[in-house]
Amino acid sequence: MFNMLLKIRSLFVKKPVTKLTWTVEDYEKGRNWAKTQPHPFLKNKTLWDLCYDKVDSANTIHNLNKFLFNEI
Repeated sequence: MFNMLLKIRSLFVKKPVTKLTWTVEDYEKGRNWAKTQPHPFLKNKTLWDLCYDKVDSANTIHNLNKFLFNEI
């Protein structure tokens, strides 16, 4: 059920095609996209749960870029 919701939600959110920068718009694009992707290891979690850093938004952007462009 959870994966079905992610798939439906992903129909309305485009995957960023360029590296995310440290702007509010890019942060929101990355957040919206990451919330439509499944967590690579844990069930019923999203990629956002893995990438989000409460302390520094720059780390969050960096983590999202790693997943977007297969730098991991």
